[in-house]
Amino acid sequence: MTHREGSMIRSRTLAATLAVVGALMLSACGGGGDGGDKSAAAAADTGDFRFTSGTARQHNADLSKGDTAADAAPNIAAKAKKPVVRKWVQLTASSVGDLDPVVINGAAFTLYRFDKDTADPSKSNCTGKCATLWPPVLVAPGGRVFLDGVEKSAVGFIERDGAFQVTVGGWPVYLFSKDTKPGDTNGQGVDDVWFGVQPDGQRSGQGADSPEDLPTLPSGPDTIPAATSATFFDVPNFGEPAQGVGGPGCQPVRFGGSVQISGFAKVWSGDNCTGKSVQIDKNVADLNSLGIGPVKSIGFVSVSDPGNSASPAPSVSPAANATFFDTANFGDPAQGVGGPGCKEVRFGGSVQISGSAKVWSGKDCTGRSAVITEDVTDLSSLGIGPVNSIRFSN
Repeated sequence: MTHREGSMIRSRTLAATLAVVGALMLSACGGGGDGGDKSAAAAADTGDFRFTSGTARQHNADLSKGDTAADAAPNIAAKAKKPVVRKWVQLTASSVGDLDPVVINGAAFTLYRFDKDTADPSKSNCTGKCATLWPPVLVAPGGRVFLDGVEKSAVGFIERDGAFQVTVGGWPVYLFSKDTKPGDTNGQGVDDVWFGVQPDGQRSGQGADSPEDLPTLPSGPDTIPAATSATFFDVPNFGEPAQGVGGPGCQPVRFGGSVQISGFAKVWSGDNCTGKSVQIDKNVADLNSLGIGPVKSIGFVSVSDPGNSASPAPSVSPAANATFFDTANFGDPAQGVGGPGCKEVRFGGSVQISGSAKVWSGKDCTGRSAVITEDVTDLSSLGIGPVNSIRFSN
């Protein structure tokens, strides 16, 4: 064998070895199995995707590459052997039947959220047969997202099936295979855990999210007094940092590790006292033990007599106006804002208000939101980011 022939054989052997290694790596990354649990737990940087304001049609996007393609329809996607991944998706804030607002895709199919998922951190718990019935909204790496009435700040991504599942307000979003035509909402309320998703991630079609219909707060046995405050801790067994929360009414919870409380109140898995709930009347060393998922809010009631007999808190009337201040603790300058409807907020330090209204992180009452029923000395404590708008009852 000549020196040249030996070199050629070694080159061919090296190339074959690299090909086998490459094939094994591809198999490990995108092979069979649903792998949903592992991949859905890793969040992606939104900077890896392109965001465009407006619709796909307005920007002359290739309709065969996005969620308008025929094979992207939920009833068709459910029959596919592999997850359907698109080069672009569209998120449109719309109204469909009783769902107002609700997010739909570029083909006008309703998008849903699953209460058994988590939003912080974003994680999907719908895999296997669940993901067949409820196809996840998937976009390719480096893909494009058209935003039509949905704030960029509300959109995120988690790794899944070799692509990325879209999240809205932290919640992974899905289609429903039994929605066979645009405008269908057959997935709404299924098993009391599937709901259309609002542009800020909250459940659509749930009256408790609106300031006109505040959640019913708990009432308890006469032998147990109603709690007026609670202290939430970041970790189990009452480990710092901590957050003091006082009633009455529904209040946001930032720390979900454990809680110290004297008296009864109700804690909820969703913002604004929505989602799953459980009544507590003593310290809880590990809030996960309650079985409702991360605790996001708490509802207090008022004490009606000296005997500490508890009764539900009185309903809160809708606010007609509010005064926003540039700094925390009501520091000037200030801005008076009056309803009805959605109004712009220029100062986001603190607010004085009598009655209920909903404040939003985005302009025109979009993005993340929180219901307020009393003065807030520091609006950043609401946990929705800078406040840019407020909606009063009509």
